[in-house]
This record gives sequence, structure tokens and C-alpha cells, in this order.
Amino acid sequence: MQALLISAGLGHTDCERAVDGALAQPVLALTSVAYVAAGILVLFFQGRARTWLTWAVGLALVGVGVGSFAYHGPQPSWAGLAHDLPIAVLAAVWVAGLAITWRRHVRSAWVAPLLICALGLAAYVAGRSGSSLCRPDSLWQYHGAWHILSAAAALGVARAITTQGPKTA
Repeated sequence: MQALLISAGLGHTDCERAVDGALAQPVLALTSVAYVAAGILVLFFQGRARTWLTWAVGLALVGVGVGSFAYHGPQPSWAGLAHDLPIAVLAAVWVAGLAITWRRHVRSAWVAPLLICALGLAAYVAGRSGSSLCRPDSLWQYHGAWHILSAAAALGVARAITTQGPKTA
């Protein structure tokens, strides 16, 4: 089955050693599911406070999770684009949400998500293949921590946008 073959270039900078099997980087593939869970929480549990921005965050999170799972898991030929495109969309939604809610003087709603994201970025850097903290065969993967922390930060962003952003009719 072609979809299960490992593409040499995918995930090579994310520390976890790629192995033969259905999931090339099992820890990173499984932690990618955190984005899907976060997206589902955003989409289904925001109630009447939902905005177009929270819809965008929720859908982008699901896309990031699916793309990241494909990228770190079975690694089909389309995984690179499926990984990168939703991340760009999610980043754009974050910027839009920050711009809209910042003007409304609700900066405090962004403190926790931005702090969690900063911690996640530290894990991202620590999880690079060239990092002195990289342990390719370990079950603990800093890049996996990045997946979980950035998904949690995105939940906080969705909350900030939902409670303070523009309302839909």
C-alpha cells in the first residue's frame, strides 16, 4: 500500500526517528490528534457565542490535526501540503482574532493562550533534530509536547475570540 511508505523528507527535522510501519513517527502522529480534539471542542462546545472566527479556528484546528497526523503518520505524497496549509490558515485566523479583540481592549483574554504558546514554542525548538535535548527513540518527544501545548493555546484563543470577538447573526 503506497500510503504507508515512508517519504524520506517528511518529519526528518522533528527528532523522533521515522520507523517502518503504518505510523512513521508514532508519538508525533498520535499527539497530532490533540489538534482534532481541540477543533471539535471549539466547533461543538462554544454554544451561542460562536463567531465566524471561532468557526475558522475550529475548522483550521481539525485541518492541522489531520494534516499533522498524515505528515507524521502514514506520510502519503500529499502530507506536506496537508500539514503546512492548515497551519498557515490557523496563524492567519489567530492574527485576525488578535487584531479584532485587541481593539476591544480585551488583551487579558490573550495572556494565557500566548503564555501557553510561548511554552509550546520552547518545546518546538527543543524538539528539533539538531537540539541537544533530541532523543530520537524516546517516547517523550518535545515536538509532541508542542502539538499538545499549541492545541491548548488554540483553545484559549478560540475562547478569547468567542467571548470578545464579533458576533454572527
